Amino acid sequence: MRSEQISRVEALCRNYLSALEGGDLEALLANFTDDAVAISPISGRQPARDFYTYVMRITSARKTVLRDIFIGVSDPTRAAVHFSYTRTVGSGEPATIEGVDVFELTEDCRRIASVTIIYDTAPVRADFAGPTSDRTG
Repeated sequence: MRSEQISRVEALCRNYLSALEGGDLEALLANFTDDAVAISPISGRQPARDFYTYVMRITSARKTVLRDIFIGVSDPTRAAVHFSYTRTVGSGEPATIEGVDVFELTEDCRRIASVTIIYDTAPVRADFAGPTSDRTG
């Protein structure tokens, strides 16, 4: 793995968290391929554009704290970011999720082709309870 690949992946992960925290949907989606998918423990598999559009719509007061970035040793197109994410859903109270987002990247490591979001849903499950199936976490 070359140092330029490592730098590229690290920058992509940091840009992802910065856009997520800033609520900048277009900047966030610029990190993804047009056909990227997001896999979430609450909402399952869906287009990344749909997932993040919904997340940005229902959340506010977002704060991310980077814990670490992991890059595949044998395959730099696999990476993960460990972080804490505090946000408010609707008019509720702020809640913090600590999780890991696992990325499958493009060959050139410039964009995210898929993200698998891993976190314990128990502390925030109530944020998404209700009669509708339109839930995202």
